[in-house]
Amino acid sequence: MTYARARLSLGIINVAFWVIVCAVCLMIGLPGRLFPVVETNPNEVAQRIALILLLYNLCSLPFEIIGGYTLPRRYGKPTPRFIDFFLGWLRGAVVQFIVMFLSGMLLITAGKQSNTVGVVLFVAGVVMVILLSAQEALARASTNLRPAPVVDLEGARKALDKWGLQMPDSFVVYSSQDPSFVGALAGLPGMERFVLPESWFSTLSSEGVAAQIARRLGVVQSESRSRGVFLAIAWNLVGLWLAINLTGTGAINSVRGLFTVSLWFTLWSALGMVVLPTFSRPGVYEADRFAKKAGVPQPIMEEVITELDKQQDDEPTRTNWEEWIFHPTPSADNRIVELTRKRARGPFGAWHASSIALFTSWACLGFLSRAEHAIIGRPDLWAMYPGD
Repeated sequence: MTYARARLSLGIINVAFWVIVCAVCLMIGLPGRLFPVVETNPNEVAQRIALILLLYNLCSLPFEIIGGYTLPRRYGKPTPRFIDFFLGWLRGAVVQFIVMFLSGMLLITAGKQSNTVGVVLFVAGVVMVILLSAQEALARASTNLRPAPVVDLEGARKALDKWGLQMPDSFVVYSSQDPSFVGALAGLPGMERFVLPESWFSTLSSEGVAAQIARRLGVVQSESRSRGVFLAIAWNLVGLWLAINLTGTGAINSVRGLFTVSLWFTLWSALGMVVLPTFSRPGVYEADRFAKKAGVPQPIMEEVITELDKQQDDEPTRTNWEEWIFHPTPSADNRIVELTRKRARGPFGAWHASSIALFTSWACLGFLSRAEHAIIGRPDLWAMYPGD
């Protein structure tokens, strides 16, 4: 079994674990058994939310150890010492714990004050917007990301000029110990910051780096990322609305209600991990086509696609079934074939919609936000998911 297949198997098992746990907890009424009496003061609310999140992290830890330490070590990937891995994991887990804790407190406060679904959804939506605004800060707080030493951008700048494109005004280069870190377009639509990985400047040619920047310029100009953000937040808000209504109370006004909503929402997120990649993959194809149309030569595009696939799971070919399950980024071979098509295939893209949905699910206490196969046990990728 290849490293990529091993990670995919782990991801499927992890997601299945949470689906089964959530379903069983709902069937036996665990929230009511665990919290039979509604809390009467904020301290009790805080303690109970902390208990839920502690259980979440304890249940996640075995999968995180396998994904972040055991599998990379077994397949000869760069792997830190176990103590370094654990401390890195703990740092990321603490940051997410704090975000989820504060979000849970806000949701319960909103539910108690208004007793209406609309206000709770508004609060959750605001928290998701804040998460996107603070994406870069959260990524730095969660990991050992550091601004990279001065890198040579002149070659990439000249290549972009040749293709009639301009280097983005707002960008930063970070170094990461995880070879799958590819940065992100961080922030809200219209205010994106181009986050680039230092690894590109050592593994790609200047034109290759420029091609990647061109692709992300295309994602912004075509509004593919805007569609991805909108779809992700809409998906989460619909899921939260359904989860609240399924509790039978019509609002989140206790930790028992919050826990129940979190369980239902996690099941909704599992459905999203299957549905949303269908919209994410066309966003990748759109970015590739934009770069080629701008003037990036076909050999450069193939170099970039192939090299970045090697840096991640090194799985250039997948079956249609494997591509459909949990893969928001098409395989390298499919991307290269798509570049040769005269007409675009599929609907308009919603770039990284599935990844953004999982990241912003922190606001709803979604238990699958770290269960995606590419990021299990890799805190460098929890706020900025790997991809194209």
